[in-house]
Amino acid sequence: MHVPLRIPRQFGTLAAYTVAVQPAPSTSHPSASEYDPGVVDRSWKPPDSPSGPAVANRKTIPAGVFYGCILLVLVLLVVAVWGFGGFKRRTDLLKTMPPGALITTGPYEFRFTEATAQHKKKFDGTFSWEIVMIGEGRTTGTESSSPKYFGDAGMFVSKDDATQQVVSPDSVRMGEGHNFDRAQFTPGLPLSPYAVVFKYPDTYRPGPIIRFGVAELVYGTHYLASEEKTWHNGTYIYLLHLPVRVLPPVED
Repeated sequence: MHVPLRIPRQFGTLAAYTVAVQPAPSTSHPSASEYDPGVVDRSWKPPDSPSGPAVANRKTIPAGVFYGCILLVLVLLVVAVWGFGGFKRRTDLLKTMPPGALITTGPYEFRFTEATAQHKKKFDGTFSWEIVMIGEGRTTGTESSSPKYFGDAGMFVSKDDATQQVVSPDSVRMGEGHNFDRAQFTPGLPLSPYAVVFKYPDTYRPGPIIRFGVAELVYGTHYLASEEKTWHNGTYIYLLHLPVRVLPPVED
């Protein structure tokens, strides 16, 4: 097929000639069905299934080896901490004080000088040792109060060096002699006699000294269920090595 080409007049004398036109391709456009996303080309290669050879050849770590590696790492970590002294007993929590030194803790002041040890026979025929920490104390507060000594909240503790036995107090004595009618310190008074009594089993044998600890009291909230601020045991303990004086045995 030839189409006549017209040349504008400004380019000169008109001349008629023809230009060949390329014929249209013989192939037709694809049908709409070939663009349907639901139609899958059969020439595509299907993907590997989870149970195919690629998965079958994949290498896995046995459970025993996996947990064994974790255990080995933990053991090495513990050994490293041990090697660098991470499990050594802390000694900075103990504040060593000489016998007779004035101890100020919370709203109290104490001074302990010695301990007495006495073998006692009870009314039921059994024996025990009574260890008494001899000293004096007072309150520096504005209200009458008495130190807590019983149970986990108690601020006193003793330890026998020979048996390494740790004992909590059995009772306390306030005032002169065995007059126990005054159970609290009165504000404004000077230091007065004060003793902490411990009960040790019959197997105890008095040594030259005994360890006696007095807790450092701090003021603040102590119970999770209460916002009330009170005095309670803190982190540190005042440690005294008190000389032991043995008294003659007696019967209760």
